[in-house]
Amino acid sequence: MFEKIEIGNAILYCGDALEVLPSLSREQAALITDPPYGIDFTQRTTGAKITGDDKPFDVLHLLSLGLPTVIWGENYMEQLTGRGRLIWLKRAVEQAAPKSYSDAEIAWTNMINQVKVYRQISDGCIRGGDEFGIVRVHPSQKPIALMKWCIGFAKEAKMIIDPYMGSGSTGVAAVALGLKFTGIEIERSHFETSCKRIEQAQAQLCLYT
Repeated sequence: MFEKIEIGNAILYCGDALEVLPSLSREQAALITDPPYGIDFTQRTTGAKITGDDKPFDVLHLLSLGLPTVIWGENYMEQLTGRGRLIWLKRAVEQAAPKSYSDAEIAWTNMINQVKVYRQISDGCIRGGDEFGIVRVHPSQKPIALMKWCIGFAKEAKMIIDPYMGSGSTGVAAVALGLKFTGIEIERSHFETSCKRIEQAQAQLCLYT
C-alpha cells in the first residue's frame, strides 16, 4: 500500500518505488533520480542511514521504463554502461586537505553521448550557490541547482519522475522550471520533508508568476 498526495502540479507517493512505478503515467516524462547506491552509507555527523542502501541496487527496473534518464551513483552500478556521464565536482580542492570521501559524483544518462561537468562546492561546511546557509535534511541531499541542470538535458519532457526522491530536491527543481513532477519516497520522514519543500516551491512559483 502507498499514500498519494497532490500538491499543485506535483504528485507525491509515500511507498515502495517497485510497487508504485508500474502504475504511473510516463507520457512526455523523464526520469531524474538519486537512488540508494548499495554502499551502506552512514552520515558521519548524525549517524543517519539511507533506506535500501544496505544491499546492491538493481537498476534494471528503472532502465526498463525506456525514458530519458539520469541516474546518480553510476560508479556503484555495474549495470549502467555506455552513453553519457554527468559529473558534479563538489570538493573545494584548492581550500582543503585530502579527505576520505569523493571529490565528485557521477551520474549515468542516456540523453547525451558526452561527459558534462557541473561545478558547485558542497564540501562539509564549505558550500556554494543555493546550498549556502541551507541545513541539509537528507544524508545525500543534492543541490536544487544541480537537479535543474540535470533536468535541462531532458528538453522534450513535460514531467519529471523521481522514484527515490529523498528530501525532494528534484521535485523542487522541476516545480521551479514549471514542469509536472511525480515523486516516490519510502521513508516517511523524508516524504514529509519533500511535501513541505515542494509545497513551498509551488507557493513561491505562484507568487512569482
